[in-house]
Amino acid sequence: MQLEKNWRRVSWALLDKSLPVLFGVGFLLLVVRTLPAEELALQAIASTVLLTAAQLLRFMILIPLIKHVAEGHDAAHVAAAGALLYAAGSLVVALLLVFGAGTWAGLFQKPVLEVVLVPSAVLIAVGSLRDAGNAALEGERRLRTLFWVDLGYQAVALGALAVWYTSGASRTAAMVQWIQAWSAGVGSMLTVLVVRGHMLARPARAAMLRLVRFGSYSAGFGLATTLGQHADTLLAGALMDAPSVASYHVAKQFFRVFNVLAQAIAQVLMPLVSRLQSARRDADVRILYEKSVCFLHLALVPVIAALIVAAPWIYQLFYGSRYADSVGVFRLLAVSALTLPFASVGSPFLIGLGRVRSLLWITWTVVAVGVALAMWWIPAYGAMGAAAALALSALVGMLLRTWVLQRSLGFALRDVAGRRGDATAFVRRRMGLP
Repeated sequence: MQLEKNWRRVSWALLDKSLPVLFGVGFLLLVVRTLPAEELALQAIASTVLLTAAQLLRFMILIPLIKHVAEGHDAAHVAAAGALLYAAGSLVVALLLVFGAGTWAGLFQKPVLEVVLVPSAVLIAVGSLRDAGNAALEGERRLRTLFWVDLGYQAVALGALAVWYTSGASRTAAMVQWIQAWSAGVGSMLTVLVVRGHMLARPARAAMLRLVRFGSYSAGFGLATTLGQHADTLLAGALMDAPSVASYHVAKQFFRVFNVLAQAIAQVLMPLVSRLQSARRDADVRILYEKSVCFLHLALVPVIAALIVAAPWIYQLFYGSRYADSVGVFRLLAVSALTLPFASVGSPFLIGLGRVRSLLWITWTVVAVGVALAMWWIPAYGAMGAAAALALSALVGMLLRTWVLQRSLGFALRDVAGRRGDATAFVRRRMGLP
């Protein structure tokens, strides 16, 4: 019942998370097809470093912000406190990237990376207020407003890249990062304008302490999650040559569609589970979990099958004959997406239920498995080894999350499968069928 009642929010969340997918398609056409392989590898490494830092800050600060805003206690002051903490953290990361650019370039054994890290540092700093404002909207479940704000930002970013593409400007990774940094600044101004009531509120010291206290738990989980998602790319950047890194990055560009779907699910489920848990509606929590996992399985399986079959034609459409060697890598990554229904639903449920410590040890276990396998298989099998390590670690994470939640919620796998009738009835109602 909770899933049906919140379908409108689910729809807006899916629409919002479809925007990065559309941006990704535009990025493929405007940037990936244009940059030389060596420059694309540099842009991929710099973006991965940036995403790693930004995602860690999200778990440390923005996830607690979303949870506490969703609970409805002093939302404006909590949002202001979170925005201040997040902006400060982003500035620290930016300074570490700028003054440590030479060290980072040395770690990846690619000296020219230093030039690309500087605009990447500016990007995370100027985009911080946009991220914080969006988190406040997410916590208040104002997902329609969030969609329009994100649409404005994505339109600006794609428009700027289109101007770069048609102008014949320098085809370098550094230029791409500078363009994205400018777009992030515009996005921050737009978000601040929309949520100015939160941004102009006085940050409450008590709210900061609550955020830091919760963030001390979610930070460990966030570090593990971040490493789990990006360790393969970071290790590939250090262990493979630039053309091989570019080839693996291309395969993961398509795979990120599934990561976006997981974010959309978490965007809706985590605040909802927190509210149900606060109201002690345990039966509704269990039913919500069963329906979410079942619905997602029914939606994903045919999509994954279609992607596996159509992979060569998709590559031909976007890249022509370039990067054809990574089709097999993409197929393996697509197979690993079969773990998403249990894994991507399980994480927001564990956070919403306050089981952050359980999620912490699960995630670190997955990271340990993934990193060990990647370090073993990448030197021997290259990009395919990185994809295999990611797939096997994802399977381990799915099994562990499901085991913990079975003990907590008391569901059985047959209960999840039994929700197929609910899924069919729900779709028929939405389509107006008898």
